[in-house]
Amino acid sequence: MSHPIAKALEEAAQKIGVKLSKEAAHAVSDMYRQAGKGTEKVVKNITDADDAHKKEITALAEKIAKNHGETGPGSRKRLVQQADARTELSNAVGVRGDYDAELVVNRTKYPESAAHIEEAQSGQIWRGDTYRQGRPKPSVLTIDKPTADDNRANSLRGIDTRPPDDRDEYPPAMFKEGGTGASVKYIPQPDNGGSGSSMGSALRGLPDGTRIKITIR
Repeated sequence: MSHPIAKALEEAAQKIGVKLSKEAAHAVSDMYRQAGKGTEKVVKNITDADDAHKKEITALAEKIAKNHGETGPGSRKRLVQQADARTELSNAVGVRGDYDAELVVNRTKYPESAAHIEEAQSGQIWRGDTYRQGRPKPSVLTIDKPTADDNRANSLRGIDTRPPDDRDEYPPAMFKEGGTGASVKYIPQPDNGGSGSSMGSALRGLPDGTRIKITIR
C-alpha cells in the first residue's frame, strides 16, 4: 500500500495487534484520494493518537469496508451506517472524504441502467435516441430531495414519452446535479423501474446534502 493514509492506518492497527484488512485500507485510501495536503495532517493525527484512538480508527475503517453499498435487502441500513462511519472517521482524522456513502448498481440485475450511468459518467450524453460527447457527468452526487420535481421536469423537457420504454435520467432528479443538461435515454421500463426503486429504497433515510458515489459493478 503506497497511499500514506492507508499505510498509517495499517501501522496504527498493527501496533495494537489488529490487522487492517485490504478492503478497509482501500476504502480509506479511496476516501481521501482527493485530500491533497490534508493527508499530512491525517497521518500526523494517527501517529500522535493514543492506542484507544487508533483502535477506533481501525474499527471505523473496517466498518466502511464491510458496508459496500450494494442495493437489495438491508441496503438502506448499510448505506446509513457507511455514511455515519465515514463521518466519524473524517472527524477522527481531521479531513473530510470526497463522498459520504457509496451506492453500487448491479450491472447483472440492471444492465440498461448500468450502461447508461457508465456512458453519462464518461461523457456520452443522451437526449432520447441520440447522444453527443460532452462533459462527463459526476459519479459523486448530492442528495437534494426538494428540487427533485423541478429537476425531473427540466431534464425531460423536449423528450417525448415512448411506451413501453422509460426515460432514464442521469444524474437522477433527486440529486442536486440533476435537472437541465442531464443525460436522458430510453431504456426498458422493467430495468429502469427496478434500478430506480432499489436506489430510492437504499437512499431513504439519508439527509439532504449527503454525497453519494454511484458505482457500477
